[in-house]
Amino acid sequence: MRRLQVLAILCLDPSSMARTKYFQSFVNDLLVRDEEKMCKILKFVPQNMFEILFNVAFRNNKTKLLYELVKTWPYSQLKFRKLLQACPFDSGTSSKRYLEDQWPLTYNESNKDRIDAIILGVLGYIRKVIICGSQQSPYRRLQQLDMTGLLGKDYFWNSKLMTLWATSIARAKIYSKSLEKKTHYSESQARNQEAEGFPVTTFPTEAHVELLVDFHMSSSSEEFLKEALLDNTYSPLHLTCQDFYTSHSLVQSDLEILPLLDPLVLRRVDLSHSILILMDIRYLMSQITTFQNLQSLKLPHFNEDMQSGKHPMLKTNIDILAEELSKLSHLREISLHSICLSDQVEYLLRGLQCSLESLQVSYCSLTNKDLTYLSQSHHSSQLIKLDLEGNNITELQGSFLELLKSVSNSLRWLNMTMCGICVNDFCEILPHLYSCSRLSYLGLSQNPLTRLSMCCFVGSCQNKLPNLKLISVSIFLDCSKNLPQHGPLPRLSEDYLDNDKFLSVLREMEQIQISRGDSAIEFTTSLSFDKGDYFDLR
Repeated sequence: MRRLQVLAILCLDPSSMARTKYFQSFVNDLLVRDEEKMCKILKFVPQNMFEILFNVAFRNNKTKLLYELVKTWPYSQLKFRKLLQACPFDSGTSSKRYLEDQWPLTYNESNKDRIDAIILGVLGYIRKVIICGSQQSPYRRLQQLDMTGLLGKDYFWNSKLMTLWATSIARAKIYSKSLEKKTHYSESQARNQEAEGFPVTTFPTEAHVELLVDFHMSSSSEEFLKEALLDNTYSPLHLTCQDFYTSHSLVQSDLEILPLLDPLVLRRVDLSHSILILMDIRYLMSQITTFQNLQSLKLPHFNEDMQSGKHPMLKTNIDILAEELSKLSHLREISLHSICLSDQVEYLLRGLQCSLESLQVSYCSLTNKDLTYLSQSHHSSQLIKLDLEGNNITELQGSFLELLKSVSNSLRWLNMTMCGICVNDFCEILPHLYSCSRLSYLGLSQNPLTRLSMCCFVGSCQNKLPNLKLISVSIFLDCSKNLPQHGPLPRLSEDYLDNDKFLSVLREMEQIQISRGDSAIEFTTSLSFDKGDYFDLR
């Protein structure tokens, strides 16, 4: 009883900072002592404390409390990623940068069990509503569990998530069938539905909950994801996809899952890690253009003939892409990789109904005409993400500098990996780069730069690029030995690296910006510059 009185006092404390600080300490102590008791007193906890309780329970691996919290959730939405990233009681000890680096969750059994407890909590809520009816106001009943943003680079973690989503629908289907007689529908109505060949759907409207997730379709998950989506119609737990990813070779039958996705909810189709095999581009695009709210489209790798730019039908393929892309009225991000677009960028993009905010045209053999169009188009003032990897900027220096000038007010992410930028080119680019004051991510890997050029750049960033927080760098010329004298840097250059010199330069760059504290720029040597998602940058 004494703990309950303390809880009531803390919840009524008008000072939010004091309340969260002492509430966290109190809850941590109570959870360590008795998780069961914490579950029992939930009905006395004001709804504004549920989010803090959720954070504490998740971080302390208290699956029973997570289950009860979700089962009695007082809001219409539970946004999992937003809840954990908010961290209201960690604001004094954890920087935003730290929190971003902890996401997405890594695969381990502990995280899997906690997510499973959340799903079970939703199913517990559905069961409670079916048996007892809704005891909450309509605006407070749980309507959506948002579990988006959990996919990572670990294939097995993604597979576990896909299995969990599909299993959740199967569980909900079992619930609805086993509890149908307890609803306000009569048994005769249920029998009539079965006799007419329709699955029984005898559960109240209040029991419907949307499970919003991201899909990662692989050869192993394709079939059971299709089955889960087909079960959606008659399940109180409705599986809905926000972002759709694939990572295997695509044939025409693989696209059969797309018509099963909600066309009003899907915002991204990412096929960038797939290869198109024996499929007509028109058929692919006809499936994609059904998603009228699509905001992000990352196209797959095309066959070798199309990549080379020598195929006699290439112009036809560009025609098809241009025609179909113009049908997507909300498209804000396009990604194209390894397709020859020389002098074709204007033709491809001019029919778009919205200004692009993210454009990836890596290894696309861009020309001065292409960059000039981009710098003068309506897209330039809106671009926040621009990927030019693999295009030889040194041959396009004038038009590239004009492009930097035109995107300077909006640009936050720029990738110039393997663009042939030498020290002299870099010095010429810097004044225009400094004008991009909002820039947060910069890719410079695989360019022949030196220790001095990078150290000078890093030293000037605190005043000229105060928002910059990540730079990808490759080996520096003066940290290497026996590098080829001509041509681009080798993609795998570890054999040429003097490791001690390179580590010394990294420490020097970190020391230069020591006064920046938590806002210091981080450096990565990864060839894959994939931090800074478009939807997170907006």
